Amino acid sequence: MPRVIASVIAFVVATFLASTVVTAQPSPTAIVERIRSTGNKPIDFHAAVFPDTVFVGQQITYQVAVLLSDQARSRLRRNPEFLPPELRGLLAYELGSPTRVAPRSYGGGLAYEAHVFQRGLFGVAAGALKVPAPMLTYSLPQSASYFSREERYVVRAESAQIVIKPLPVEGRPADFTGAVGVLRASARFDDNRNAAAVRVGDPLVLTVRIEGTGNMKLLPRPALELSWATVVPGGERVQVDTTGSLVRGAKEFDFILTPSQEGAATLPVIRYAYFDPYRAAYAYAQTAPADVRISEGDLASAGTGEQGDVLPLRPWRRVDARTISQFSTGVIAALLVVLALAPLPALFALFRRLRRKGMPASHTAHVGVAREAPADDDSPAGVARRTRRSLLAQLATRLHVVPTELVTRTDLERVLRRRGVTRSTTSALLQLLDDLAMEGFGGDAARADATAGARASALMAKVQDEAVPHGRTKLWARRASRAGTTLLVGLVAAAAAAPVGAAGAQSVPELASVSCDEQRANASASLQMTVQEAAAAYEGHRFSRAAQQFAGAAERCPFDVDLLLNWGTAAWATNDTVSAVIAWQRAARLEPLAADVQERLALLPAGARGGLADVPLVPVLALTGVAVFAWLAAWVLYFVLWRRAERGGTMALTATLLLCIAVAAGGTAWWGHRALDASGLGVVRRPETLRTAPGFEAGTSGGVATGDVVRLASAQQGWVRIEHTDGRRGWIPVTRIAPLVAGTTIR
Repeated sequence: MPRVIASVIAFVVATFLASTVVTAQPSPTAIVERIRSTGNKPIDFHAAVFPDTVFVGQQITYQVAVLLSDQARSRLRRNPEFLPPELRGLLAYELGSPTRVAPRSYGGGLAYEAHVFQRGLFGVAAGALKVPAPMLTYSLPQSASYFSREERYVVRAESAQIVIKPLPVEGRPADFTGAVGVLRASARFDDNRNAAAVRVGDPLVLTVRIEGTGNMKLLPRPALELSWATVVPGGERVQVDTTGSLVRGAKEFDFILTPSQEGAATLPVIRYAYFDPYRAAYAYAQTAPADVRISEGDLASAGTGEQGDVLPLRPWRRVDARTISQFSTGVIAALLVVLALAPLPALFALFRRLRRKGMPASHTAHVGVAREAPADDDSPAGVARRTRRSLLAQLATRLHVVPTELVTRTDLERVLRRRGVTRSTTSALLQLLDDLAMEGFGGDAARADATAGARASALMAKVQDEAVPHGRTKLWARRASRAGTTLLVGLVAAAAAAPVGAAGAQSVPELASVSCDEQRANASASLQMTVQEAAAAYEGHRFSRAAQQFAGAAERCPFDVDLLLNWGTAAWATNDTVSAVIAWQRAARLEPLAADVQERLALLPAGARGGLADVPLVPVLALTGVAVFAWLAAWVLYFVLWRRAERGGTMALTATLLLCIAVAAGGTAWWGHRALDASGLGVVRRPETLRTAPGFEAGTSGGVATGDVVRLASAQQGWVRIEHTDGRRGWIPVTRIAPLVAGTTIR
């Protein structure tokens, strides 16, 4: 009985408001009363708006009057052509049929028959607008003859100024979404099953109907949250009636309900906030409550009461998950520099190898004195002279000079030093040549030196090793080779130590985010007590309390997967889909290979676990370590291989295989890092309609459901442009979005 009385009262109030609205509108011939003079024109043309100051979304009646004199009406051979004004920032509807006003005089001698046309206009944004002057074109014959030529006339009506005021802020409800008009609401189930029993898991269509006066096409979708069922926005249908002086109609919104727990349930009162422009006040259109009996179905009940099964909590291990994004920019830059410099020693060794291959054989072959052709003078002096000539010839060949440049001691010393031969080897070589000269040309003063040949071979070997064809480059090359070896060893050590040192040393600000280790060091007792109280509350089925405490602990330790997973589990038990999606998505992106995390994701709605919300099973940190190790090991093997001038073999194959592994692992890690990055994602807090532009008055492009993971594109004046997983794009209020990454600001 109380519901019947409430319905009757609502109907009486709605009828009274509707009658008030009708009297607030101008009559269909209001423009005729404004006409004061026609100037005795054969055909006159006027336009006006009623009223000229309105709120955003309030109807403006635009009237156009065509005045025909008796003379013009008898002479017209065809209807006049009406060119309507260009309406910018206004939506227009044709209202009813033209109204005819009996002939009368408007301050002149001629009597005119008036034909009034009406349009309903709706402003979509606040500001001052100008409606340009419309134009009427008609033709009249110059005489009464049938074959008389016609003369064309153009008549312009008045332009109109409209002031569109923004909706008032005072008294605006928190759940107001932009509906303007005089509205009433009702709800019904499909097949009239408002009192019939439904089963768990069986979809049930609820239709919410909003009807009244106003621009029905721009009415936003009402909000609906149920604890006993999941809610997914369905289709929308619009009915517009323009036969009267006011645009009226209805808009129906379908919601697909899937019951998740059995027992008695109640469809609560749906409150639809709107602004009444005729009373300049906000009001609510409310539906009647309905009872639903839900029986056991094929799907498991998601109830979390005393009799329902709850998901188990994960034991708290007090371990933070490590990700690449935790390392500071300096550490990542240093590691990239190390990896970029790793190939340099091996490439330098390859360059030396190719240079040696391009040298003549006489430069690289070791030539000894014993290989000289035997001579006919076997005396000690003859042997000394031959040894000296052979040594000078070998030096000239090795040093790339003609023998005449090695005549004097000064020339020989200058050439040797320019070719990179050390001072000790140069002095010993000059001393040997002096001794051989004394022995070969000293006469009686000569003394035989039995070790001259061995000394010559040893010194020539040193020259072979030290001298280079052009200047001192070989000395530099040898030093660079040693430096390259040292550099390669240092790079390997630095690459191995950098991540470990950055992850382990909390006293140095190497991590971009605050680690949980420092938090536990300062307040480990408080944190442990909070976690224990949350676990006890969850075991006692006080799920809301458990969710709040786990959320606080997870906020203090944002990289603790155990806390994130338990927070999502407690939120899921309280039917808080948004918090469950945020917590489980964060946990999955920290430990994508954890089986229990993947099981939790499978419980979420489709929009929260597929498409943009999909979490690839890629261990980014492990693959990064494999890529770094394989990259450095490959270039170490190449360095050893090219330094020894070896040909192919197992070492070359191993190095090539390691290089391929490094590239594959690094590419997969990079792709996984990009795919797991949730900095540009958000979660829908409540069902909302997508708008084609910022503002509740814009057109619609479908809706989004609670818990849907969307990509954030851009923000503008309290609205954010999102991309849904099904490819749809649109605008919704910023307040309807929760960032997936903690601390992210929507801009």
